[in-house]
Amino acid sequence: MKKKIDAVRAIQIIAMKEGVTVEEVRKQIKLAMLAGLCNQDPVIQARWKKVTCKGEVPTPEELITYLATHVDAGIDPFA
Repeated sequence: MKKKIDAVRAIQIIAMKEGVTVEEVRKQIKLAMLAGLCNQDPVIQARWKKVTCKGEVPTPEELITYLATHVDAGIDPFA
């Protein structure tokens, strides 16, 4: 049975566990994502291009969903 990934809820849980706001968690995820997205290594860039998203760059929720879906299926998300 396929599990539904609820990235919004995951962010809420992290915020609650860390004692910070949801906005702070999203901000920190975005900062980490920007570090990766700005990496000039072609291998890293190719990995980021595999992340499905509606816009030019993924949202934190899109990244969480992408990663969790692959990990849940036992697939390396960047293979």
